[in-house]
Amino acid sequence: MNTKLSGHSVPKDTLAPRFPFRGLRGALRPVFLAAGCLVVLAACASNYTRPLVSRGLPSEERKDYIIQNGFGIPENVKQAFLEGFVEVGMAREMVFQLYGAPDRTTGGDTNWEYVNNKGNLITGVTFKADKVEKVYGDPKGGNSAEAKPTP
Repeated sequence: MNTKLSGHSVPKDTLAPRFPFRGLRGALRPVFLAAGCLVVLAACASNYTRPLVSRGLPSEERKDYIIQNGFGIPENVKQAFLEGFVEVGMAREMVFQLYGAPDRTTGGDTNWEYVNNKGNLITGVTFKADKVEKVYGDPKGGNSAEAKPTP
């Protein structure tokens, strides 16, 4: 309140503070900031790596993608796409839809690599003529919980 513009003078000791706990809140701000930083650091330092399939299309949308674009795609490639992992013979576009953009590329975009938050390789994919020629690292893209057992 600006007392000079109102034309009235009010003694300073009668003005109530707007935020009586401003000192306490200001004193706790560094504590909350430090706690938040520790939570973020703990999350970054964990060994947990999200499956790569969580970067791409959700499961329901993968089914729709196969319904719309599945003509001429081999059954083993369709099944791998639906289960959330890359298979030899899969088209480059399908890998992109499944895992998203690669974290790094080499060889003039013939090798796509997906890494965790520490920069360690999860899955690598080598293309030849826009088809997957080789999968290295974890073939399931860190998705071992949903991997079906091989007979």
